[in-house]
Amino acid sequence: MFKRILMTLIMIAMTVSASIGQVAFSSVEEVWKYADDHNLTIRLAKYEATKSGLAHKQSVGALLPSVSASGSYTDNLSLQTTLLPGVIIGKPEGTYVPVQFGQQYIYAAGVTAQMDVLNLQTWFNVRAAKISANMSKDSLANTRKNIYQQLATQYYSVLLMTEAARLAAISESIADSVLTSVTNKYNAGTISKGTVDVAKINLARAQQTSITSQYQIQTAKNNLKALLDMSLSDSLSITGTLQKEMDRSDEGFKDDPSVKLAYGALQISISQYKASNSSFLPTVSVLYSNTRQQNDNKYEPFSSKGPEWYPAQYWSLKASWNLFNGGTRYFQSRRSKITIDERRLQYENAQKQSVINDENLKLNYRKTVALLSKTTDVMQLSLDNYTHVSNKYTEGISSLDDKLNAFSDYINYQNQYLNSLSDMLVQLYQVKVRQLEL
Repeated sequence: MFKRILMTLIMIAMTVSASIGQVAFSSVEEVWKYADDHNLTIRLAKYEATKSGLAHKQSVGALLPSVSASGSYTDNLSLQTTLLPGVIIGKPEGTYVPVQFGQQYIYAAGVTAQMDVLNLQTWFNVRAAKISANMSKDSLANTRKNIYQQLATQYYSVLLMTEAARLAAISESIADSVLTSVTNKYNAGTISKGTVDVAKINLARAQQTSITSQYQIQTAKNNLKALLDMSLSDSLSITGTLQKEMDRSDEGFKDDPSVKLAYGALQISISQYKASNSSFLPTVSVLYSNTRQQNDNKYEPFSSKGPEWYPAQYWSLKASWNLFNGGTRYFQSRRSKITIDERRLQYENAQKQSVINDENLKLNYRKTVALLSKTTDVMQLSLDNYTHVSNKYTEGISSLDDKLNAFSDYINYQNQYLNSLSDMLVQLYQVKVRQLEL
């Protein structure tokens, strides 16, 4: 009984240990979802978006009144002496009497509130901060777009090299069988050494593809780990298939983040231009103050029986107008206007370029899909042709050279298929990224 319990605990421990650090993806969308929470660049962009949102809230706070409280304690070590005319107390005219006014200790406390009722620069700064907060979201979307493309490159590299390894295994099996047959005939003295060399070359080509694909699969997985903030020791498994990934329409593109960023830059420049022009207008603010003061010759600041606290309240309306500062505001306004023109040109160009890029992407995607279909058919026909020639060779109708040439053609068409598949996958992930609501 004890042994059974011990074995059960060991099995559970092994299962838990094996599950730690293992990540599996069955589609590129799962990779993107995982990257949203783990990729360093995306996480930093999220922090920047949060900071921009807080900066917008901070700018809104400038529209609210500022309230401050103050308190003071004064110890008059020696009261100031004032000379009063002597006639006040019956002395001859022209004489003065030294008198000291006030008390030794003075306590004061108060609250002051101030608010700008007219400050257009503050309003435009709030608007600019709001636009910047929206731009930070667009910048996050643009960051996602770039990182998603890098992730898709590595993910599809794994699928591509897996397909290459599968085909290389088929070719290697055929080439090895052919080489065995050719070697036997060479040993029997019925064929030349050159024919054996051709068979060895075909086998070596298949083996090269197999070796390359296996190492590139591991390299692509390591690159994925780096992008996903995983350690080298973490286990990463790709369970997706090419057939599942290739079923994709090229419609439904979303708004381009780069166009949104260009539009935001234009709106900020307009807001800055209006803010620079508002400096020609006055700033109006209202101030309210409510203070209390106590005077005493005894040091009893918290005594309830002390002298009376005397109130003092007032409010004021203040207007300030900078009439002339050397013309700097005028030139700043002109510079801001030129910046608007620059940003508008960039925004219009970004719109046009985005439309052209999207159309070219659709054309390239359709082209690569069509070419992949043809190269797939050609590769399969080439394999069928090799099988047909091989059967005729067995029947003694075709020569050994025909069989070797047919196999060499199959390897060439196999490489064409892999190149077409690679081109199509590049266009495919770009289409997928453009269809995402980033």
